[in-house]
Amino acid sequence: MLQTDISVASFWVTNPTNDFYGNHAAGGDFYGIWYEIKANPDGPSATNDVCPIGNPLGKVYNNTAHSNIRFGFRIFKLYSRQYPCQDIRNDTNGENPWAFNPSITARFYNFTIYKNLEDGVLAEQTGNVVLDNFIIAENYKAGI
Repeated sequence: MLQTDISVASFWVTNPTNDFYGNHAAGGDFYGIWYEIKANPDGPSATNDVCPIGNPLGKVYNNTAHSNIRFGFRIFKLYSRQYPCQDIRNDTNGENPWAFNPSITARFYNFTIYKNLEDGVLAEQTGNVVLDNFIIAENYKAGI
């Protein structure tokens, strides 16, 4: 089985360009809010012409996640950039290999995350991501 088949989320976001605000994820078996972004869509919609992992983040604010068995908020692979389907770095430019495809800040703001049974926030393999005005408390293992 795929990880996504056995790890449920109250909210599972696969394209960061969506606006996501005013949601409340409570008491889930795994994740409250999970941004699981792939390089390209798979399954029946598979294509290399769409690259969600590099898309800019929509407006994401005023969300709450609490009392989930694992994480309140998880981000897995997100590095928004100017040209989503092009390589992140170009080593032919010796001075700055990232200049040809600059990052775009992905800002998540005004979150309240508490009493999750592992961590409040887990962010893995992210680029230019900012967590702004997060209130995180009483998570069993760690806040972030």
